[in-house]
Amino acid sequence: MIVLVAVLGAQAAGRWSGFVVHLAEHSRQPGRVVLGAMLVQAVMASLAIAFGRTLAPEVTPDTRSLLLALALLVLGIGLFGRMSAPRTMPPRWSPLVAAVIGSGAIQLSDSTTLVIAAAAARSPLPWAALPGAMLGLAGAILPALLLGEREWRRLPLRAIRIGVGCAMILAGITIALSIRGLI
Repeated sequence: MIVLVAVLGAQAAGRWSGFVVHLAEHSRQPGRVVLGAMLVQAVMASLAIAFGRTLAPEVTPDTRSLLLALALLVLGIGLFGRMSAPRTMPPRWSPLVAAVIGSGAIQLSDSTTLVIAAAAARSPLPWAALPGAMLGLAGAILPALLLGEREWRRLPLRAIRIGVGCAMILAGITIALSIRGLI
């Protein structure tokens, strides 16, 4: 559940939604763009889950919880940064290839992968993070596609990012303090 909320919150007003809606409108092939973005999310989330499963037996339960708290703090702090404008890919590339390359670059620089890995390490069912990651991304990019780029840009994206960032920081602090029994 935490993966769903983290991915949905981080990407709803994030670079990935902006990139996907921008590329979909410029290519006029939103299906291929969404397919490329979801394919990258599935691959990266699977790798993060595999890493979390590998890490889990090596650390104590408190350490796993602390890693999740740290991942949420990093994600929350990252949401306070500026969101760069999306760039289009060269026109000769297919929308699917452009979506895979662009989404892959965004995912490599995104903290949600760390949250997915930490949540998988902490969970007795680590692969349950995969549907959460997929639904979170779908819930973030589909409204942007339905609104269109112009209407999506009119949303208070900065306020959404700050609100979600505060919520992630608060969740991270809460988990960290609960490890020591302070909450």
